[in-house]
Amino acid sequence: MGDLANTVAKLEEEAAESRELRSIVERLDTEVSFRMETVQEVGGELLELHGSLDDQIAEHDYMAVEQSAASVRGLVDVETVLPAIDAVLLLTALRDDEAIPDLTLPLASFADDSTDDSWDHPRLTQGDLDRVFEAALVRAEERWQEIWGDHLWDDENERDTHREEHRAEAELEAVKERAARAGAHLMALVDHIGDTLWPEVVEAVEVGDRDRAVRALAAANSAGRETEAAYKLYEVNLSIQFEKAPGSMGAMGEFLSDAQDWLLSQ
Repeated sequence: MGDLANTVAKLEEEAAESRELRSIVERLDTEVSFRMETVQEVGGELLELHGSLDDQIAEHDYMAVEQSAASVRGLVDVETVLPAIDAVLLLTALRDDEAIPDLTLPLASFADDSTDDSWDHPRLTQGDLDRVFEAALVRAEERWQEIWGDHLWDDENERDTHREEHRAEAELEAVKERAARAGAHLMALVDHIGDTLWPEVVEAVEVGDRDRAVRALAAANSAGRETEAAYKLYEVNLSIQFEKAPGSMGAMGEFLSDAQDWLLSQ
């Protein structure tokens, strides 16, 4: 009976150890899932921000646009995301009894010229916008010449007035288009992060490829930082539109005009 008792006791001890191990694994699974969700949810939040930006830009709500751009930068902040990535990789290695991954921070990956060319984010400058603007005015003048250049006018003043009106309309449309392009660039950055880069981050973490995850995160962080300059570009060109034609900005233009009138009256 003594041997039997010892055997039973040993089996009970092993069962207890097994239950404890299963409990540890379950806790690790829970923590891995939680941390993984933290990484995955960024993609959903970027999608929501894209929708918000679309509405905000359409309504010329530049203050909300600025907030959304800041939110994008917060979502892809390295100090926030990388610890979650590393927690997933470390806890997964512990759970699966695998080698502990190297969690040192490869600073070179976050240098301005370090990201994969295929992941390079969209870029736009005021010079780019101005070239498109000038080309639009040239095309408008060419169209006027094609349609009205050979027209017989009663007098030169009528001809010049018609030409100036056409030019003013074309300039206003070009001004609006320039601001719209600046807004579209900001949205393109969000699209690039959410549609191209973040799926790479998530997939790399899921397969345990930290180097790839870090490179994708670095690219997302770089694109995120670019939203600050993109917003300034949008703000400048929207300001030009407001100065040119406040009424072209709908309710926001009316609000800003009223505020401006009130300030000038003080």
